[in-house]
Amino acid sequence: MSDEKLIAEVSHNHIKYAVCRQDKKLNYVIINKKIFENEGIKKGKILDFDLASKKINTDIKILEKETDTIFKNISIVVNEPEITCTNISGFKKLNGSKVEKRDLDFILNEAKSSVIKNQEKNSILHILNSNFFLDKIKKNKMPIDIHGDRLSLHMTFISLPKNNINNIRSLFGSADLKIDRIISKSFVCGIDLLNKKKETQNFFIINFDKEVSTISVFEDASMIILNTFPFGTNSIFRDINQLCSMKRKEIRNVIKELNLSVNKIQENNYIDKKFFTESKFTKLSTNHLKEIINARINEMVNYVYNNNKNLNFMDGKIHNSYIFFEDEDVFHFLGKLFVNSINKDILRSKVELGILNNFSALNGAAELIFKGWHREAIPISHKKKSIITSFFERFF
Repeated sequence: MSDEKLIAEVSHNHIKYAVCRQDKKLNYVIINKKIFENEGIKKGKILDFDLASKKINTDIKILEKETDTIFKNISIVVNEPEITCTNISGFKKLNGSKVEKRDLDFILNEAKSSVIKNQEKNSILHILNSNFFLDKIKKNKMPIDIHGDRLSLHMTFISLPKNNINNIRSLFGSADLKIDRIISKSFVCGIDLLNKKKETQNFFIINFDKEVSTISVFEDASMIILNTFPFGTNSIFRDINQLCSMKRKEIRNVIKELNLSVNKIQENNYIDKKFFTESKFTKLSTNHLKEIINARINEMVNYVYNNNKNLNFMDGKIHNSYIFFEDEDVFHFLGKLFVNSINKDILRSKVELGILNNFSALNGAAELIFKGWHREAIPISHKKKSIITSFFERFF
């Protein structure tokens, strides 16, 4: 039986694959990675099932040939706008007893039942143990074998609509692949960052992908907030295209030339005719172009951060913020405009800009799959037992 594991990230217009195995030191190593375009997928969603399915079948055959492996299973990383994040606090009275694993399982399963009941159309992807409290005192880890009167647990549930999950299962099932896990991209990007910056435990991550934007908040190395928005940096290019009748390639060339992250725009300057290689020349001021770009960036940052009420209670708790861009041109030539749009009265942490590595999410997913994550929980469903069985279990 092969030890290789196949992981894929479904993104806009393409799918990224990583083939991983565990080495002798029980660390994972990526032995092959590929990025394949897929015209049947847009914004991470399946629009043409047959087209997407045929391409996946072709891509899997290429991976199998290159690795000399026949894949039967796959784990999928997703980043869809419909992902929801739910936070729940539960408790159990102990009356002086010591904390046992089953006490935590009880709280966890009660919370899980509540989420399932209130989100009937969703399936849970992740359950994270965010915070433990024993007699109102915060604990850094499970307070097993410690006596107390009241055990509290704060949990974060990450969910996705069942229809979305069924579509993904059907798509990869058409390539005879059984899905082991469906994983949140924001969660595993956080894991990858935590592995690279081990001293960082409390932070924001804002990802501005081309078609989707997300903000996730990590406290004590556990994700406690995730918001996903159905817009990305491609909206900047669409605005300019609609308002200035310029093609995307032309827009990119102008943005590179202007380098708005560094250079100040002089008044009464106009876009040079040389940039209009595909569209009809129009007299367009550089100030007008910058106003269009700034308007869209301000709107994106306001939705994701400045006006995000979910972040209000985090005041002063977060000391590091990371803004990552999928589009290298946006990072290099517009990145600082995003930072300038952030309300400095709200943000009280250091901001670091960067490009999101193509395989950052897959690295984090490999870490999760091979090693697990200490903050992720899997609730155990206990079967009902007879009084006699429960009695003997308690004393033996």
